[in-house]
Amino acid sequence: MKKRGFTLIELLVVIAIIAILMGILMPALSRVRRQARMIRCQANLRQYAIAGRLYTSDNDATFPHSFTWLYNRGGVNHNWHDPSTNLDEHPELAGPMWKYLKGLGIHLCPDFDVVARSYGCQGSWPHVGRCNIPLDPQYSYTMNSYLNGDAWGSVPSQYRLNISKFKKFTQVKNPARVFYFAEENPWSIPGLNVAGINDNNTRSQPNGSADSFGTFHKAPQGDLTLGVVNACFVDGHVETVSAYGDDGPPVSISDLETPHNTFVLSWPGGGVTPNW
Repeated sequence: MKKRGFTLIELLVVIAIIAILMGILMPALSRVRRQARMIRCQANLRQYAIAGRLYTSDNDATFPHSFTWLYNRGGVNHNWHDPSTNLDEHPELAGPMWKYLKGLGIHLCPDFDVVARSYGCQGSWPHVGRCNIPLDPQYSYTMNSYLNGDAWGSVPSQYRLNISKFKKFTQVKNPARVFYFAEENPWSIPGLNVAGINDNNTRSQPNGSADSFGTFHKAPQGDLTLGVVNACFVDGHVETVSAYGDDGPPVSISDLETPHNTFVLSWPGGGVTPNW
């Protein structure tokens, strides 16, 4: 009996069907991968929330200082991507919270790593990195500077005395609505985040003239300025947050609501959020 093989037309039909199936499946697989990376980032922040609570428990309910919680010489820009200051290799540079975090492998959000490396320090996005050191992302989470931080000196005098007193966990008026650690963009967006991550603290201002939450998760149509990020709050829970607020991004940055949403979720004093 003569064996019958595939004809050219049949082979082309099979290839076409495979191509169609791949076209259907690849976007779905891409979404699954992005979702898996976001879940990893959320899990990292849950561990950060636990570490933060352990620190305050061991230090009379006092928060670490926002400039030196990770690096003891805080304020030196771009430690986050400088391999020469990797804390596993250089523990002498570590701040007081490092002993609660070291060895956990939870310091870098995979999506942050992807976007930082994709744009590079000389790309079209300003302030992604400092170009005289390698761009090797290692740390991507930042602390709220209104929790025992440098932001005290950045507020008008009528608020400064009260906010400088917020050093303890027990003094935060609404711990479920004040973030502890969050994700920033590795670039700046004029009018929203004028710095991008350059150190490991988030110092927000009501009008968006300083730091803000990032925008790189779930960004629609590849526009990384329109997405969301994750944050852990003082009470320990983690949620998705938007730099723009619950209503999403405005038509233009000039229409951005004030006070800035990052600032609203930074302010630990309760009552009406100030707007200066």
